[in-house]
Amino acid sequence: MYFTWRQTLAMIVAVGAIFGASGGVCPAASPISPLVVTMSGALQPFHEQESHSLNTLTVTIDNQQKWLLKVNRVDTTDGAAPGVMLLSEIFPPELRIVGLTNNMALLEQPTVKGTTITLQGFLYLADRNFYVKDVSMAAETDRENQ
Repeated sequence: MYFTWRQTLAMIVAVGAIFGASGGVCPAASPISPLVVTMSGALQPFHEQESHSLNTLTVTIDNQQKWLLKVNRVDTTDGAAPGVMLLSEIFPPELRIVGLTNNMALLEQPTVKGTTITLQGFLYLADRNFYVKDVSMAAETDRENQ
């Protein structure tokens, strides 16, 4: 069976549209495969006005506390969306943070407010869930110097 050049072109365009639609801006960010992410920023009390600021996410920690996370830095292991550009993929800018009990207890302490924290884990963009594997906080001396 032979195709004319128009039929061949139409098939190429159709195949490109099918495979291109599944690719998007961040093709590695499918609901099945999470991104391995390291995110640093400061937790602030939730205020509706500030929730629309640049590089700010409204985060819910362990389905209980609502905070604003002012993100300073985002790194991915595969380099899919470098820097804070990944934040534009989280729409609306709301993120649910879940993880081990000891990590969540660390984030729920009252001293965490304003402290720079670093979260490492698996980010599922489709459902805006961040499964935290490791939490680290800046030293107390760093907070006093700011």
